[in-house]
Amino acid sequence: MGALAGFAGAWLAQRGQLRQQREQRAYAERVRWLDDKKGLYRDLLIAMYGWHDSLVSIWRGEDDGCLSETRATAYKWSVEASLIASEPVRSAVEELRRRFLAAQPAVLGRTSTAERPPLGAVEEALALLESALRAELSDPGRPDVHRGSRRPWAVQRAGVAPTSS
Repeated sequence: MGALAGFAGAWLAQRGQLRQQREQRAYAERVRWLDDKKGLYRDLLIAMYGWHDSLVSIWRGEDDGCLSETRATAYKWSVEASLIASEPVRSAVEELRRRFLAAQPAVLGRTSTAERPPLGAVEEALALLESALRAELSDPGRPDVHRGSRRPWAVQRAGVAPTSS
C-alpha cells in the first residue's frame, strides 16, 4: 500500500509540474507574440503618419519628394500587418488605405483653396486604426501573471478565477 501511495504521489507531482511547464511556455509564447505585434503595429502607424505628413507637406507647397517612398513604406507595413492582424485591424488598414488614395488626387492637384488639406477622412481613419490596434494589443484573453501568487509562473486568463494545483 505504501509503495502504491508513493507511486501515485510521484505521478501526481510530475503531472502538476508538466502542466506548470506547459503554462509557462504558453505564457512566454503569448508575450513574445504580443511584443512582435507591438513592434509591427508601431512601424505601421509611423509609416501611415509619414504618408499623411507627406501629403500635408505637398499641400503646403513644401514638397520634399518623399511621397512615393512614404507611400511604398506604408504599403509594405500594411501588407505585413494584414498577414497577422485580426479582422477589425485588417478592415481598418484597408479603409485607411482607401481614404488615402481618395484624398491624394485632391492634394496633388490642389483642387481646393482651403487652408487645411482635405485629409479629414484620412485623419478619422487613422484614429480608427489606432483604436483597432490598441484593442487587439489589449486582448482580454491575454494571460497575466498572478499578482498575489507565490508562483511567478502561474498563468491566469483575465476574468477567469485561478485554479488550485
